[in-house]
Amino acid sequence: MLYSFCKLFILFIIYSIIGYIAELIYCSIESKKIVLNRGFLVGPYLPIYGICCILMTFFLEKYYNDLVALFVMSIVICSIIEFFTSYILEKIYKVRWWDYSNNKFNLEGRICLLNSCLFGLGGVVLINFINPTIYPILNKLSHNALIIIGIILIVIFVTDLYLSIKTLHDIKISSDEYSNHDATEEIKSLIREKIKKSSLLTSRLLNAFPSIGGRDMKKVVNFKKFINDIRKKVKENHKLLKNKNN
Repeated sequence: MLYSFCKLFILFIIYSIIGYIAELIYCSIESKKIVLNRGFLVGPYLPIYGICCILMTFFLEKYYNDLVALFVMSIVICSIIEFFTSYILEKIYKVRWWDYSNNKFNLEGRICLLNSCLFGLGGVVLINFINPTIYPILNKLSHNALIIIGIILIVIFVTDLYLSIKTLHDIKISSDEYSNHDATEEIKSLIREKIKKSSLLTSRLLNAFPSIGGRDMKKVVNFKKFINDIRKKVKENHKLLKNKNN
């Protein structure tokens, strides 16, 4: 049970990272500038892609040889998830995380024909190329190694999710300021800046990701040195007291 869950979670993270990279490339091309921030989590992953890929893997692998059916069903699954994810996030945070209102054939700016077709193409690539490449690699991992990797990724992801959501609630976002456009990049930048200025724990989390600056690592090093100095002084005082009693 634990093995299966960890394997599934590793796949979820891999899919989320691939989706993150794909979206950065797409948004950079569309905006004609380098885009680095998507989603509101600190780490380089987008859970919506992970969820879509997991569902497509479960339900659409039987259409492996039927590319048309695979393409269409991928569009249906991903469009439904994207629409309701946008709706739920907007209701919770009063912010539009992405907006396709300027795209042709869009539905409330939450989904559009172009993106849905790209999801369809992504489903074809996932089932026919990505999964056949990933599965053999994961199957080569030992039982214990896969569980350990899975648990580490779960801890990182859950910590990231908690800190990001908490920080998002702490930031007083004006719904008027971000009401009618894609606010993802701006809000993620705000979250990162606030987390970087927060506790030692969050600074250490940020340093786990190479996309975050390394200057906060100095805080960790200084803190460790501080703790070690205290331990050293406690031991010295203990020895002095012991000698005095003797």
